Amino acid sequence: MTSEHNDYLWDPAATPDADVAAVEQTLAGLRFDPSRRPLRLPVRARPRRRFVRPVAMLALAASLLLAAGTGLWTWRQSWPAGKPWTIESSAADARLEVGRQVTLPAGENAVANIGRIGTMRIAGGTSFELRATRGMRHRLRMDAGQVHVRVWAPPVSVVFETPAGEVIDMGCEFVLSVDGDSSHVRVASGWVQLENGIDEVLVPAGASSEMTSARGPGAPVFDDAAEGFREAVRAIEAGAGPAALDRVLRLARERDVFTLLQMAERYREVAAPLLRRAAELSPPPGDVTIGAILRGDRQSLWRWVDSLPLPSPKSGWWRNWRDALPFWLSER
Repeated sequence: MTSEHNDYLWDPAATPDADVAAVEQTLAGLRFDPSRRPLRLPVRARPRRRFVRPVAMLALAASLLLAAGTGLWTWRQSWPAGKPWTIESSAADARLEVGRQVTLPAGENAVANIGRIGTMRIAGGTSFELRATRGMRHRLRMDAGQVHVRVWAPPVSVVFETPAGEVIDMGCEFVLSVDGDSSHVRVASGWVQLENGIDEVLVPAGASSEMTSARGPGAPVFDDAAEGFREAVRAIEAGAGPAALDRVLRLARERDVFTLLQMAERYREVAAPLLRRAAELSPPPGDVTIGAILRGDRQSLWRWVDSLPLPSPKSGWWRNWRDALPFWLSER
């Protein structure tokens, strides 16, 4: 290859080699002409605005809601040990300290906080004492009067000691009345347990029961039972004869099967007719027989009870979320 050829590779003004000139001549039609086809640099596209997908937004909202709920729940259960409760009354606001006996004057009503888990309306003439308070565990002594309690918390968060025995909240709303050695409970939501040294019973929403220092809690009776049904049940519990039993069997409805089964467990002498009537109104599960119950199989009886359309007394409390609201915001 000649130096001229080599020079042409680096200097376009030099004389090209004949072979190179021939190639250039052949490719001349493909030569780039900037005047005919000006070089245009690409315009940078504007970045698109990215929108957060709905799923991500929902996930973020759920996370925030969970964090807020967790924080609220932690706050509710963190009541300092021994911290006084507040009482708002028609006369003046006050503090309920542990160990202090309080008797509300007749005609004066009040509302007290139950730590951070509930509220309690106190009727005039009520005498009570805060025994202990901490977190979600609160204990009171009540000697007379009436309180209307609303609690949204796990079972056994609030316990009342009365002359007749203990009244144990299972996450609910209830009215407790104490008169002498007698205590009466009417449940509005959830469950309440009554117990003394003689017996114990669970009372569901819509039902009532009572106990005395000399007698265990009576079988729960629904407040909408037929007229005369409650009186007949209490008469049997007091030792009445066949007339009271006949009236119970005649007036019982399907909903009253819960009452019949509770009575059958306590009063063996009338268990057979009570169980037969209960089976007519709400047949027991297939593996439960009246004969087994009469022979003392309590597990069979409780399987029958569990088959009734009633919420669980241990795990159903969280559904009663309205009990977390103050009285003025949610009235029953």
